[in-house]
Amino acid sequence: MKLATLRSKDSKQRNGQLAVVSSDNRHAVLPPAGLPQTLLEALQTWAETAPKLQAVSRDLNAGSAAGSFAFRAEDCLAPLPNSPGFYDGSAFLSHVVRARKSRGDQMPESARKVPLMYQGVSDNLLAANAPLDIMSPGYGGDFEGEFAVITTDIPKGTPADKLAPYFALFTLFNDITYRVLVKEEIETKFGFLQSKPNSAFAPLVVTPDELGAAWDGKRIQADLTVKLNGELFGHPNGREMHFTFGDLVAHACRTRPLAAGSIVGTGTVSNEDKGRGFACLVEKRFQEILDTGEAKTPWLAPGDHVWIDVNLGKASVFGSIDQKVVVA
Repeated sequence: MKLATLRSKDSKQRNGQLAVVSSDNRHAVLPPAGLPQTLLEALQTWAETAPKLQAVSRDLNAGSAAGSFAFRAEDCLAPLPNSPGFYDGSAFLSHVVRARKSRGDQMPESARKVPLMYQGVSDNLLAANAPLDIMSPGYGGDFEGEFAVITTDIPKGTPADKLAPYFALFTLFNDITYRVLVKEEIETKFGFLQSKPNSAFAPLVVTPDELGAAWDGKRIQADLTVKLNGELFGHPNGREMHFTFGDLVAHACRTRPLAAGSIVGTGTVSNEDKGRGFACLVEKRFQEILDTGEAKTPWLAPGDHVWIDVNLGKASVFGSIDQKVVVA
């Protein structure tokens, strides 16, 4: 099942209008009366709502859904414009290793046992085609292609091996980062705030069955295709996640419950093989330092074009993230 959030005709509805989307991304239909009309409401009643939405999805894919219409990704908001919580990890150790090595450092053994994670901004999340506002070229604007899971209500302290039933949906997002501000905030030893603005999300969220064999119950083993200004920047695969989705969510809920609609990200998708390219500018810069002693790739500049997508041989799984860089 694929779901999206359309811009609502009601200007007061900041969470948009839930829509069920066909597997080929060509058609959509609104949930019938009596079912939740926003994704957040659906997730809050997921056990009873999901089977009913699945039935709508089956009718839509069979061509028998009443009231279906052409789906346009450009009409979408972020699937969850306002989430109760956004937690972003760092599950790909090759990203951490490159960062450490480029600074002449080694990765501590603890990094293999406990995932790094920060709690990010979860309101006013951006649509896939929203302008990528870097605010100032001096901030060191960067993109990060990542996978994420969206959860139902999770009790505090739920262990990793018990979390799969709480994984409702998966998606793709661009974790926008100001790398120069990251350095300033790390020096305070008090975490990220200004260096991590609102992330942009692909238009579609999907249930695990839409991923087919790419979902092994722990990881999304699919290529993430990233293009910068029309040129391939990288196609790393999610199979090298050191920490599984279960590990990441267990870390997030270790001392707190997670509310339905919480988003937990994987961190930048990264592979050990540098030939697969990269899903963020900073990792390419790390590799350049290792190869030549100098980072040459510039940070984002106005007019740049960032495109991120996942395709499993059919239609785009999540729809593409397609952003033009601006200074607003």
